[in-house]
Amino acid sequence: LEEPRLESMPVVFLMDRFGYVRTVDESVYERNREAADGESRYVLHCMNTDRICIFTDTGKEHLLKVADVPHGKFRDKGTPLDNLCNYDSSIENFVAVIPLNDIADTRVTFVTAQGMVKQVQGKEFDVSKRTVAATKLQEGDGLLAVYAAPEQTHVVLATDKGYFLRFPAADIPEKKKGAVGVRGLKLSQDDKVTDVY
Repeated sequence: LEEPRLESMPVVFLMDRFGYVRTVDESVYERNREAADGESRYVLHCMNTDRICIFTDTGKEHLLKVADVPHGKFRDKGTPLDNLCNYDSSIENFVAVIPLNDIADTRVTFVTAQGMVKQVQGKEFDVSKRTVAATKLQEGDGLLAVYAAPEQTHVVLATDKGYFLRFPAADIPEKKKGAVGVRGLKLSQDDKVTDVY
């Protein structure tokens, strides 16, 4: 039996800091914009036919169909990500949640806690599997940030010990998603990158 085709329409995907997700109509979001923006860690405008890429600190990408996310009233609590895709909040944390359509035609920048950086073509994340390795991590490293910012001109890395390094985004080499990347900055033994701007 063929699934009935979903009528394509814009929705707003809301995710709180605990990983509970839901979608609402754009009109519902507009009426509750202040509360939605205040309570949600991610507010994504997307189509109900799109998929959401969830990048985690373990270097994985989980794909979630927007159509599988509960759609309803603004006050609905939502459903934990763990129940909707392979994401497991007991062993990983989400570092970026981005609609696939937003990255399909651009490059995505990756930064790890050990200061490794790379750019990957967004279309590499358009896969049929529900979970894939989004990047290769070295022993003891963790994915810190994933950005789809085609207009970014500079990247600033900040470390735990208060060091900052700024460099042109264009200097970050393009790699495949299975690559580790290159060293963005040299860290002392017990330092790590904590923020990316």
